[in-house]
Amino acid sequence: MIRAGLVIDELHGSLYRHLAVRADLEPGSQQLLVGGIGSGKTTELLLAESWLRSQEGAVSLYIDITAETDLSGFNEGALLAGFGRHLYRYVLSKFSADAGVQQTTVKETKQAIQEFCYGKTETEWVPYPDEPQDWEPEAEDFSDSDGYYRTREVPGKLKPPIPAIRRDLQSIGQTLSRLLALIREQKSDVVVIFDGLDRLLVPEKFVAAIYQDFRVLRGLKVSVLATAPISILYGAAQQISEQFERVHHIAPVPAAEPLLQTVLRRRCSDLSLLSEANVARLCTYSGGVLRDLITLSRDAGEEAYVAGANEVRDQDVEYSAKQLGTAYLRGLGPEQIAALWTLANTRSLNLKLPAVLELLVTRRVIEYSTTDFRVHPALMAVLPQQEEAKSQ
Repeated sequence: MIRAGLVIDELHGSLYRHLAVRADLEPGSQQLLVGGIGSGKTTELLLAESWLRSQEGAVSLYIDITAETDLSGFNEGALLAGFGRHLYRYVLSKFSADAGVQQTTVKETKQAIQEFCYGKTETEWVPYPDEPQDWEPEAEDFSDSDGYYRTREVPGKLKPPIPAIRRDLQSIGQTLSRLLALIREQKSDVVVIFDGLDRLLVPEKFVAAIYQDFRVLRGLKVSVLATAPISILYGAAQQISEQFERVHHIAPVPAAEPLLQTVLRRRCSDLSLLSEANVARLCTYSGGVLRDLITLSRDAGEEAYVAGANEVRDQDVEYSAKQLGTAYLRGLGPEQIAALWTLANTRSLNLKLPAVLELLVTRRVIEYSTTDFRVHPALMAVLPQQEEAKSQ
């Protein structure tokens, strides 16, 4: 979409340039990009990566962490594991044909990174207990009467879907520093871009990564750009923003903003398919969430096509809005529905409650400013009354 010119790069006021410039000028700096799912964070990160690639002396590695590991088991070390894999691949492509120290260093780091990512088998010595026991240990070697050897599996940090694991991260930092030294010999600095972390519903998991993975990367002088769950702006996790040079917040574009309609017009190859009135209605139902705007427009166009219509009709827009609203409604309990009605009637939202905070993280509630929260318009259109929710 970026290469095709279908993205408005100034939608958030050149935010991507601010991200990229700070990362480029200050090696080791760390910045967060916070906003609801679908608000355009990935686009800003990709634009920042493109800008960094155009600069001399900058190596940028874009990593969608959701493609690396299962977020339900996200743990300390997962970011370093993903970074290690991408860094190794980059260095391998640059130095694999070179002889001497560079090639040796690249090869020596491969096993350490693979073991950190995917685990390994270790053999350890276990001394016999001082007192006789009524069990016989499983032993591989009883040649020494004072103990025996046994093997154990050390799990890795990346798990295609495997249970969560934990492990000390310092040793992998030393391995990564050897690869980084090769890059810096070429007068370049590394910027790593972590996308997908905004999908962490439990802020504690993100906080754990900050005090482990992010700290190691800062010590390695690797600049970091990362998305973050919007929940870190509220509650106990709010203090973690102090660990970063900048925390950039992306708010949805107001539905009445002409720029939002421009986004839709640029994506529509045939402007006659959408009337001005339906463009405005699609923007309103989206709540200014870019991903929802595209989803609504696509679904409305598909409905019109199935019906054999020559343009998107009013009923097609209503159908797509109902479909999106129903998707947001699915899985909500009486407590959350009551919280949504309270917000709709009083503009009040208790974000200290985990169930209510989840409404914000999952985009059922849209944050337009630090004091302006609203129920997603598509959800509001299908939201049952509290009495109905209790009976269901």
